[in-house]
Amino acid sequence: MSDVDLAPAEHDALEGVPSPAENDRLRGHEAALAQLLAAHRAGRLHHAWLLQGPRGIGKATLAFAVARQLLGGDDAGNAARQIASGSHPNLLHLTRAEADRGGFKTQITVDEVRKLNRFFQTTAGNDRWRIAIVDPADDLNRNAANALLKTLEEPPDRSLFLIVNHLPGRLLPTIRSRCRVLRLDPLPAPVLTGILDELAIPATEADRGSAAARAEGSVRGAIMLLTSGGLEIEKRLDALFAAPEPEWHGIQALADEVTQRGRETSFDLTLAALFARLAADGEAAALSGQGRRAARLARLHAEEAARFREGLAFNLDRKQMLLTHFHRRFALAGP
Repeated sequence: MSDVDLAPAEHDALEGVPSPAENDRLRGHEAALAQLLAAHRAGRLHHAWLLQGPRGIGKATLAFAVARQLLGGDDAGNAARQIASGSHPNLLHLTRAEADRGGFKTQITVDEVRKLNRFFQTTAGNDRWRIAIVDPADDLNRNAANALLKTLEEPPDRSLFLIVNHLPGRLLPTIRSRCRVLRLDPLPAPVLTGILDELAIPATEADRGSAAARAEGSVRGAIMLLTSGGLEIEKRLDALFAAPEPEWHGIQALADEVTQRGRETSFDLTLAALFARLAADGEAAALSGQGRRAARLARLHAEEAARFREGLAFNLDRKQMLLTHFHRRFALAGP
């Protein structure tokens, strides 16, 4: 990883981990990078690429790797330093902006997307590529998405849009129709383990291996498991679901802990782990021929996702939401 620490603050930054703009070591997506560069060399690089895949697997890192290659020219080192610091004149990184009162906005707004017009105007006389990285498109609000669509419909010469997308369902179909889709797979556990070793994340070798196995191919997920108590939460959930009868004392204790003020990350990790288990159980039931059970688990997954979205939007009691989930989950028995 690069030892440069110049990139602007970002809403999803992890302490001690290089941002995608700073990270000059792409792992697991070398074939995707080769595909994009081959299209460039052949003169058939489409103006907009949709980089799709689960969150945290390296889509933004790939986008910045492409930018370094296309903008490097005769002075690749200087271009890389400019990209890392967010100061390269031919690169615009559209992401959630800092809020006026601290923190970051919850969406990418139309004001951010309008920067594209100024960006392309001020770089119009440059014969190099002009690259816009949208990171991620999932965060675009409706007006911002429509503004981006307008630019994609009439792209400037030698422009390249690299659009990060975690959940295809959150993307306007009209945006997708104007892009080439490059689907990125989750990273294999050995690759994740190697990245954790390179980052020197403080953890035992066994815990790094366990985090890599549980993170579903996401570097970000593995780091969160190790640094935010996620691995301990996973182990406690393992024990709770392995018990022959529901252990409500342990469930209550877990719900109490992860819903305390200041423990929002722990709550999010618990929720992610619960839904991952629900999805895995549904898949296992389907593969083993338990069609009715698989259908019930799928229905419960959808109902619970909607219930949590609504509950969090209206700031309902998080502890009660978790306890209700465990009740509904344990009530789902039978073939």
